[in-house]
Amino acid sequence: MDYLFHILVSVALFSILATSFNLLIGYSGLFALSHAAFFGVGAYATAILTTQLGLVFPIPLLIGMIITALVGMAIALPALRIGGDYLVIVSLALQMIVAAIMLNWTALTGGTDGIRGIPRVVIAGWELNNAPRFLPLAVFCAAFCFWISWKIGNSPFGRALKAMRENESAVLSVGKNVVAMKLSVFALAAALASVAGSLYAHYVTFVSAEGFTLDLTVYVLAMVILGGTGNLWGSLLGAAILTILPELLKFLALSPDVADKIRQMLYGIILILILRIRPQGLIPETSNLNLTRDPGYRPDVGALVHASRLEGTGLEKRFGGIVAVSGVDISIEPGRITGLIGPNGAGKTTAFNLLTGFLKPSAGEVRYRDRPLTGLKPHEIVRLGIARSFQDLRLFTRLSVIENVMVAMPRQSGDSLFQVFFNPWKVRREEREHLAKALAILSFVQLEHRASDIASDLSYAEEKLLVVARLMATEAEVLLFDEPLSGLSPDTLEQVFPIFRKLAGSGRTIAIIEHNLDVIRSLCDSAIFLDEGKKFAHDRPEVLMNDPVLATRYFK
Repeated sequence: MDYLFHILVSVALFSILATSFNLLIGYSGLFALSHAAFFGVGAYATAILTTQLGLVFPIPLLIGMIITALVGMAIALPALRIGGDYLVIVSLALQMIVAAIMLNWTALTGGTDGIRGIPRVVIAGWELNNAPRFLPLAVFCAAFCFWISWKIGNSPFGRALKAMRENESAVLSVGKNVVAMKLSVFALAAALASVAGSLYAHYVTFVSAEGFTLDLTVYVLAMVILGGTGNLWGSLLGAAILTILPELLKFLALSPDVADKIRQMLYGIILILILRIRPQGLIPETSNLNLTRDPGYRPDVGALVHASRLEGTGLEKRFGGIVAVSGVDISIEPGRITGLIGPNGAGKTTAFNLLTGFLKPSAGEVRYRDRPLTGLKPHEIVRLGIARSFQDLRLFTRLSVIENVMVAMPRQSGDSLFQVFFNPWKVRREEREHLAKALAILSFVQLEHRASDIASDLSYAEEKLLVVARLMATEAEVLLFDEPLSGLSPDTLEQVFPIFRKLAGSGRTIAIIEHNLDVIRSLCDSAIFLDEGKKFAHDRPEVLMNDPVLATRYFK
């Protein structure tokens, strides 16, 4: 019976590791290989604090969470600038550094001998000195860590994490602080993993570096993938299966010489079959937003705003010896639609990047409401009222249509983890208000009937409309659209034109990059002609199109 309880304790500890790892891998898309290091730091912190300082539970656990959170933030710092393969390398380096410290700092960690004699947990005079007694504590801590992860995953912050997973630049373009999000999620995942480490140290009363290797990280990763990324219930299921399955295989009647190898082969074959049959995991990701509770009202999202002129003066951008933009002056007026035209490579998208902070100008200045914007980060510029789209759309394809809109809304209390946990009533009230507004925006762009659909299921024309809706949700007064109408049929264009005219009619400052001259002629009040990184003219579309010199440059 004690053996069964031991297995259940192991399931509880691994469920903590799997759910916390899912916050990084499944929700944030941050592929880090340092989770075993976080687990080990929590275990060693508890071992050192209890054996050398005599601290008693739960003080070592709490201190271990703080220490491990700081380690998590340390690994997040280089991840602010890098990602992908580089993040894997940085996190792997942390894993190796932590392992080296565990092995070589003998005075603190015991080196290869580890740390023995870690005190058992004692609660109200009751010593948890065996698996049946320890199990309730392990289950309680696992449930508490799961609740924390669930609160994060189902909050606006969790929605923003999933959006960051899909496309970081798109998250920046709707005003989210990616730096703060990465720091927060790394710190949280590390702190939760340290809880499992602290419990493990108290349970086995011995820690050594051999228990916190890269193999353990891969093992936990398999749990997350098997159960389903982006779904915490899947993490629980994956932890249970991969903890219990190896124990069940031990009951196979095999000779001792081949038993271990056969068990490993069977274990691998079972995993391969499950992932082959159901690659999305046993419990795939689902939308966290409940659309069955319609707020019943729709706010006016087309109300008048008081936008101002967006100006770029003497803009220049050099990439080494290549001059992408040179001495360009751009003035985009409120209440009007300004088009940017010119041949491919003319510098139109580069100009947008300079105006919105995605590129720092080599020379020149951008101003809005008499305030210089040069040097501000993209999310800071969005919060000042300037938002842009991208030529390649960059939707959050695994999120629902309504979530794509809601993630872009500014000033959400739920973007703050403090508010999520300590002011949940305000967060829930705002979510209802934001849901009503998001539905109103989708109605404005004629997409309300697709609100609950996954963005990847939309048609190309609907994806274009969702881009418009997402920019509207930012409440920005200046909207810059990079080829928002390219590839649309004439009939669809006639349906979309009124949406842009309404946006301009509401007082917003609108600029679009477009190659279709018929669109420019039909939709824009004025147009700026760029070529070879220089501005050649700014006038009414019909004037520019009747200029033989510009026509020659455009169609050369």
